[in-house]
Amino acid sequence: ELLDLKRLLALITCPISKEVSPLRPSKGSKSHRSTNVSELWKNTSKDEGFELDNFSVAYRNQRTFFDQPHRKLFLNIFTALINNRLVCSEWIVTSFPEDKLRVLNCLRLLIRDPVHQRVFFELQGARELAKLLESVTLVYLECKERTLEIEQLVAMTYIFQKLSSVDEQRHWIADYGAHKTLVKLLSTRDSSVVLGALLALTTLAESQECKEKIGEVPVVELLLVILQEYDMLSKRLGAELLRLLCSVQCVRDQLYQCDGLPVILSLLHSDHVKLLWSLVWVLVQLCQDPETSTEIRAWGGVQQLLHILHGACQYVSDQSTIDTISSANAAGRTHSQHLTVDSSPEETAENIISLQAACCAAITELVLDDTTTHNVVQENGVYIIGKLILPQKSQSTQAKSLQCYAFRALRFLFSMERNRHHFKRLFSPELFEMFIDVGHYVREISAYEPLQQKIMQLSTDELEILRESIESVNQNRPPLRVINQYAVLEHLGTGAFGSVFKVRKQSGQNILALKEVNFHNSAFGKDKRSRDSSVEKIVSELTIIKEQMSHPNIVKYFKTFVEADKLYIVMELIEGAPLAEHFNSFKEKGQTFTEERVWNIFIQMCLALRYLHKEKRIIHRDLTPNNIMLGQRDKMTITDFGLAKQKQENSKLTSVADVWAAGCILYQLVTLTPPFYSANMLSLATKIVEAVYEPIEDRSFSERVTDMIKWCLAPNADSRPDIVQVSSRISDIMMKFVDSLSISHNTLERKAERDRKRAQKYFLESNKSRMRTLPHTAITLYEKDGKNGSLSESFETSTSALASGGDHKQTQESRCRMAGTDELNPLSDDCQKPRPASAGISLPHKKVRQIDDPNQRLLELLHKIIFITQLPPASQNSFKLRAIERFKKPLFTFGSDPYNLKVELNKVLQGSQEPVELSSASREWWSMIQSLSSDPATSENRESGSTGLQDELTYEDIQVMVEDLLEENGFYGAAVGSEPRSETQANVSLKPNKAAGNSRQRNKKRSKTRSDCEV
Repeated sequence: ELLDLKRLLALITCPISKEVSPLRPSKGSKSHRSTNVSELWKNTSKDEGFELDNFSVAYRNQRTFFDQPHRKLFLNIFTALINNRLVCSEWIVTSFPEDKLRVLNCLRLLIRDPVHQRVFFELQGARELAKLLESVTLVYLECKERTLEIEQLVAMTYIFQKLSSVDEQRHWIADYGAHKTLVKLLSTRDSSVVLGALLALTTLAESQECKEKIGEVPVVELLLVILQEYDMLSKRLGAELLRLLCSVQCVRDQLYQCDGLPVILSLLHSDHVKLLWSLVWVLVQLCQDPETSTEIRAWGGVQQLLHILHGACQYVSDQSTIDTISSANAAGRTHSQHLTVDSSPEETAENIISLQAACCAAITELVLDDTTTHNVVQENGVYIIGKLILPQKSQSTQAKSLQCYAFRALRFLFSMERNRHHFKRLFSPELFEMFIDVGHYVREISAYEPLQQKIMQLSTDELEILRESIESVNQNRPPLRVINQYAVLEHLGTGAFGSVFKVRKQSGQNILALKEVNFHNSAFGKDKRSRDSSVEKIVSELTIIKEQMSHPNIVKYFKTFVEADKLYIVMELIEGAPLAEHFNSFKEKGQTFTEERVWNIFIQMCLALRYLHKEKRIIHRDLTPNNIMLGQRDKMTITDFGLAKQKQENSKLTSVADVWAAGCILYQLVTLTPPFYSANMLSLATKIVEAVYEPIEDRSFSERVTDMIKWCLAPNADSRPDIVQVSSRISDIMMKFVDSLSISHNTLERKAERDRKRAQKYFLESNKSRMRTLPHTAITLYEKDGKNGSLSESFETSTSALASGGDHKQTQESRCRMAGTDELNPLSDDCQKPRPASAGISLPHKKVRQIDDPNQRLLELLHKIIFITQLPPASQNSFKLRAIERFKKPLFTFGSDPYNLKVELNKVLQGSQEPVELSSASREWWSMIQSLSSDPATSENRESGSTGLQDELTYEDIQVMVEDLLEENGFYGAAVGSEPRSETQANVSLKPNKAAGNSRQRNKKRSKTRSDCEV
């Protein structure tokens, strides 16, 4: 062993000189000496390679070298490899790829020792290795990859992964720019290279400083491709890297811009625990943005998280770690059996507990939004999360942590006043008191440890009572009772005149609200006669309201009936919470409504009151925050019409009473407190009569808000405006509101029309595809010509789909059939004779023209698109690159139709104004699309004649973006400089058709200039 090490050290100690360089032999009179030197170099290189290979084999399982007897010799070899090979620029340039690979493999083994890692940085080995990684990567990404280069990349990524294991070394690696090259390697298709880059970046991202530097590079789009298309191991590492990077704001912005949220949510259906754990923690960090939190709810993220917590799926896990995967990848054993060994049942259970804790953390962040809180409760979230506070089979730290996370999620749900009735029957008085004492929206998980310890101290009987209490809030249990064919599912709340239940009609699946009013309430009278009279009036009034009223901001009544001395009113179930609960929730969170939201809610209130007052002659008479429901996207609905007896008897009330109530609500929207409040009823009445209320101190609201409040709360009813006058005061704001509604309405109409046309097109094309598979029916008609006796031309009925020209193969087949028919035609004047081989056709030279093959143009366009999609990753996010990639991807997916490929490419060539089917939910995506129409150079004289903003890309936009990207990346310059091209090839640029030509003036100038150069 000692002799082998000394022999290797002797071979690599001597630096490479120009005299022995194999690529620079001596010239002139010393040719014989040059030959000897070259032979000496070959022999030396061969011996060195042999010794390096032996070293790699002998020490492939060695983890440390500084505790070995020959540690000084190992250090000398390591130093010589750095100084005389890696850092030596002449050797890097002149050495063969196999020699570089041998040196890298030996460095990979020696770098495992922490002592060697420090030496590696001191000798500038990391800087030179970063340069070598960049140069090899550039060659590899230019589609010139070879096996040796792939192995070099794997070895170098392993070295950087090991160097990144030490915290203080990570920022040095980032300073050398290695992270940028590692991100580029994520775009490759070789699994070992991708794994190596993922492992190195994941280890590097343990440092906050390195996370920020990695986030400056467009890494998210590459990770999303890995999450969608690569193998499970790559998905796991990609998700883990994304989890680490999402703590950086710019990475979260990239994720939203690239439509990463639907991708992440779609992967929540996976059965791999470690993948799910990383993805859920990504969602936890994304919830820091309120708009992203709303998107998660809109995409069904709440239901998916609760489904995971419910524990209805069978999950899998494995025992692999970053270190084991890294070592296996460097040795080419990533697909060996030991990496796919499943974890033991105990380990899998622990991983599932960690996953459930992550889901609880995600729900905790989501329920900061009141609408999401209501959604969680509606999806049986209290019951699902409540089961997790019970003692687990395992007594590990993860199990205790899960109980704390579950308690925190429940406490955040409890903070919304509407949900508190669930918890009163969930906990015992002592536990409920501890639960309340934690406080609203406390994030520190340690604050919930006393609750977890209290649960663990409960006796068996107490635990059984707790389990029964948790089962009592299960919404999927059998109905509580049935009232006149309505199954009662949940008690929603109790008011002054009765209770409200969530019900489902037994003969259907519609969810409704059922209000139960007790006749024995003193407000309906003291004797049976007065009560019956009151009920009759209420039923009559509700019948009129049910038959007459139809407004989006007013609750719908469906049915009224009397049963067991109780009045029941079946009405629409409004999703959301009363405005009063939003006020309380905002107070507890320390939040306020913005002026935009205030006007949005107030305008809807004005629209509803105008409908009631002016069209239906109805006065609400009890407009309060408790009777106004606020749903998703601030959808306001007025509820609870005329149930109190005194409201019906007081005929002196006019419509301005509702205006006064609207002013009170407007004041409360701004301040979160009512304008008139006092424990003394006399004092309260005095304040109302004199219109005495605290002035608004919040300077973030304009004077228009305060003036409107003052006007609506005028103590003299005669000087108080009606609802039309109120609306006229804010007519400009209402016009903006109507504009936004009109835009949304038109957008939905256009989308519905496109969906209808798309469905019709798919139906027709599927029929055409089916018809093309049937034998073609040819009908040939013959007519005798009186002058020259020639036969008329034949025609064929076919199912060709492209109007521009039909199938070339089909035309040839039809001509063959026509020719065969002519030869056997008995009506011909002359007998059909075979033409001699020497026969030909004589045409004037002026009549001969070059044929423009349409298939050639399609292939040229396809070549351009593939060229663009194979470009190396851009240094910054490119909207055009993403758009072209999204256009190309569906054309080559599993089950795609070659005929559809031809149709789509033909539309791009023609510059069609049809929208391209590129779905995206990103705000940035749509803003980029709309910027196309806002650019005068690209929006003038569009075929549609519309001056509005675009809401989808067209094939014409794809055409222009292809040309722009080709110019930016020197496509035409390389093509012109390579070799002369024919006239057909010179017409490479995508010139818009006649209809779209006027709208692309700058594109025509480019095309003309380019064509002149190319011809």
